[in-house]
Amino acid sequence: MSLFDLGDIKTVKISQPIFLKGNNEKGILLIHGFTGSPHDMTYLAKSLNEEGYTVMVPRLPGHGTSSLDFLESNWRDWLRRSLDSYFDLAGLCKDVYVAGLSMGGVLTLVLASIVNPRKVISIAGAIFTTEKRIALTPIISLFAKKVKKEGYGEKYDNEDLKYLSKEYWSYNWPLQAKHLYKLMKIARKRLKFIKSDILILASEKDQVVPLKAAHYIYKNVSSERRKLEVFKESGHVMTNDIEKEKVAKTIINWLKE
Repeated sequence: MSLFDLGDIKTVKISQPIFLKGNNEKGILLIHGFTGSPHDMTYLAKSLNEEGYTVMVPRLPGHGTSSLDFLESNWRDWLRRSLDSYFDLAGLCKDVYVAGLSMGGVLTLVLASIVNPRKVISIAGAIFTTEKRIALTPIISLFAKKVKKEGYGEKYDNEDLKYLSKEYWSYNWPLQAKHLYKLMKIARKRLKFIKSDILILASEKDQVVPLKAAHYIYKNVSSERRKLEVFKESGHVMTNDIEKEKVAKTIINWLKE
């Protein structure tokens, strides 16, 4: 399968990019995670917009469309879309902040090391993961690009979520995880170049990103102003979980400081 054989693919409704116009002084770019899409950032985006921020949530290439499209994307595509979105928002707003979830947190860190925004936020930033086999994906991906998950049985009422579950969340992705692993290594190497004010959010109940990742980011950035907040009840997708209101309020209050 190639880009010339993708057929009739479209972005499902809940995965459409989000743009919410606020004032021209402050904008914020929100970057979703691996196999996620803008719907994971909807609550946070609306909360920030209510505070006056212009908010942009791009859809990373290969996400929110189909598994075939996903397999045609790579880490360079994801980073390029993040940078392009930052440049677009910087053309509209005087000051632009960046926040990212999971792989979006990794992209936020890499982006911050390049363009030095004044404030950045890492939310469950996946510079490490609990999945130890990710280090083997450069080899595993030579033999398998996607593997059906054993025992996966999440049920959804929403038709778009059903589709995303079937296309993305029902599988492990050795080929795409190889690209995520590359981003993780780049981010760890570039932490020393980050001087932006940084807020780092993590959760004790995150089963995907270990708490040590947040502490590693905190210790290795060069930011003079840094803050780490650890939540008690959230799962990995902190922006769309049981403490999403608290997550949004923490971010808004920190941005106002």
